[in-house]
Amino acid sequence: EDDYYDRALWIGAGGAGHAHVIQWLLGLAVRLSPEDATQLVLCGRNIGDEGTLHLASALAANTTLTSLDFGSNDVGDRGGAHLADALRFNSTVTSLNLLNNNLTEAGAGALVAVAEFKPNQIKSPCGIASNMIIVQEYGLGPADAVLFAFELRVNATITELDLYNNNIGAVGAQHITEALKVNA
Repeated sequence: EDDYYDRALWIGAGGAGHAHVIQWLLGLAVRLSPEDATQLVLCGRNIGDEGTLHLASALAANTTLTSLDFGSNDVGDRGGAHLADALRFNSTVTSLNLLNNNLTEAGAGALVAVAEFKPNQIKSPCGIASNMIIVQEYGLGPADAVLFAFELRVNATITELDLYNNNIGAVGAQHITEALKVNA
């Protein structure tokens, strides 16, 4: 666990007014050499679809990053599509956190399709590294349920899932129910 913090790059610039700073930091972060950071933490920075485009263009050729925390960044389907395209070419990212963005179920499905296309590489679209998932009151929606459903289908070590007081709805609950049938 100490290694995570030693090898993580945390980017603190936030807000849409800092788009040029975010673009520069993203360019720097994804062009790191292998002895540098392997995790990129960008959660809650409101980077949106445009920032995701910049990240995706650099991520496609990156050979350093293994983990990307991109949760709560106002990423919609357009940004998700850019990220999905980049992940098709990237050979090192194994874990993402894309929860609590503005993806629709279709946008989340596009990212899951890439993970299914690369089953020996991308293991987690939710950034899960334990057997317990407790995300109470995170404001998660149906698209997040699509990501969790994939996680449940491929990660048989998950023993607890707590989605109390989120907004996954009936469709999101159905995705998770179907995944639990596979996971059981």
